[in-house]
Amino acid sequence: MSIGVQAQKDRFCFQTNIVTGMPLADSDIKPLSLLVSAEYKIHPRLSAGLGTGLSKYDHLMVPVYATLHWSITKPHRFTPFVASNIGHTFAPKKHVSSGFYLTPSVGIRYQLKDRQSLSLSVGYELQEYTQLQSYESTFVLTQYIENISNHALTANVGFAF
Repeated sequence: MSIGVQAQKDRFCFQTNIVTGMPLADSDIKPLSLLVSAEYKIHPRLSAGLGTGLSKYDHLMVPVYATLHWSITKPHRFTPFVASNIGHTFAPKKHVSSGFYLTPSVGIRYQLKDRQSLSLSVGYELQEYTQLQSYESTFVLTQYIENISNHALTANVGFAF
């Protein structure tokens, strides 16, 4: 029985990532994210899981996402991969609504010890949400909903264990 448990344990992995980038389009605010995910190895080259974290553009957001990693080659000391996170971002701030979240990337993973590895990747990040905007003067109060779509080219450093 302990052999079966050990085999299942080897299929699980946890990953932390720090992500920053260069904003695209109208925004001049650089994104910054700290993400954590738990992944299950479906195949030696394919893993899937769930993650969450904190992300900052104009507002602090909490992304909740499904993640997928595919190693392009068989695992070696240096292994190229493609990955994607897709889900939803939630805003703890009043008058800001949740929205779509997507971060595809390509990179390379460097194997350290047994199950530990470092990864470097570049990618694209999309975060969409809405916020209530207000304009007030002595004569009028106007409110409207603004749709926000943040786009960025990202650099990602990760640690898996």
